[in-house]
Amino acid sequence: MTTYPRPTTPHEHLPELLRPVIEKYRDEADELRRLPDELVEQLRTNGAFRLNTPTELGGYELPVASTVSLVERLARLDGPTAWNVWNLNAGFAAAFLPEADAEMIFADGPDPMIAHSSQPGMLTPAEDGFMLSGEWRLVSGVHGAKWLALLTILLEDGQPRMTETGPDVRFCLVPREAVEVRDTWHSLGMRGTDSNTVIAQNVPVKDTLALKLDTKSRIDRPLFRLPMVNQITSGGAAVVLGIARAAIDEVVALSLTKTGMDGAPLAHQPHIQSAIGRAVAQVDAARGLLLSTLGGLDAAAAENRASSEAERGAVRSALSYAGEIGRAVITAMYELSSSTGVYESSRLSKLFRDGHVAAQHATLAPAQYALAGRTVIGLPANDPNL
Repeated sequence: MTTYPRPTTPHEHLPELLRPVIEKYRDEADELRRLPDELVEQLRTNGAFRLNTPTELGGYELPVASTVSLVERLARLDGPTAWNVWNLNAGFAAAFLPEADAEMIFADGPDPMIAHSSQPGMLTPAEDGFMLSGEWRLVSGVHGAKWLALLTILLEDGQPRMTETGPDVRFCLVPREAVEVRDTWHSLGMRGTDSNTVIAQNVPVKDTLALKLDTKSRIDRPLFRLPMVNQITSGGAAVVLGIARAAIDEVVALSLTKTGMDGAPLAHQPHIQSAIGRAVAQVDAARGLLLSTLGGLDAAAAENRASSEAERGAVRSALSYAGEIGRAVITAMYELSSSTGVYESSRLSKLFRDGHVAAQHATLAPAQYALAGRTVIGLPANDPNL
């Protein structure tokens, strides 16, 4: 089997190591509507796309909570960069694939850059596998990816094939060159994420590359005992909270230099102090809840037991809470900045736009509280994506 050495940089050092290059290129990424090649190369070289890749393939193989914590720290530097790191970290797929398919995808190195999308397309049976068709919007980092992991629903006679938990939903791995990428990402914020649209028309997919959500890993280690869906759903929350913390930092710096009507720095005004103190508490609480609930999934995997619906539902609640708190704090910090935040040149202006766009992700929607609530009540979740 192909093997690669692990990165030499400890994963917890990556944000500070990458800070200079991220800060250098984040404005250019806004203009390009994707990360500049130089930034992508630095991220790749330093192992930022190997966070959940198996160790034998050169990955860090981090627990989910550790990956999410790292993404949040990167988002304090730049939301779009952190978002791309999140969405292109799908190396865990190697653990769920047959060894021959993993060898094929990782043949060119330990960073195959697999972009994923959770908007379902259509999968139909065909000889030796399936045919894939559909349209997937918001496929972040698509131009940097070599492979795509696209969510699909398997159809039979034009209707979804049903399982005990609902429709037969799968992630299909296809080479990027097998699909059409349309330039649709003209957004208010998060411009550097390259979240364009993918079109597939009758793309053949081997049966072994159409992974069911409950596929068991061939590598029996804690990270890969978690269902695939739990590996990929929490990065957006981390990004929103990182942006919110960056907004607080900007207001703190501003308050030390900007003066009020009385000529005193804003930092001396009690209402500014109170607002900043509240915002820090809110972000820290949301971050703590997110990492604690994800840590529960990691602990279950380490104990070699399946996580319960209640444990997974708690994560869903934490995601929605992160979106709710992120929006509130980013808005509060923008308001505190007064006229400073209205200029395009203001860092707060970019954080405001990026934060609100990132918080629009479906996994952070308030509607997700209902799913979490069902698991608290003890009702069946009836959701294969839980």
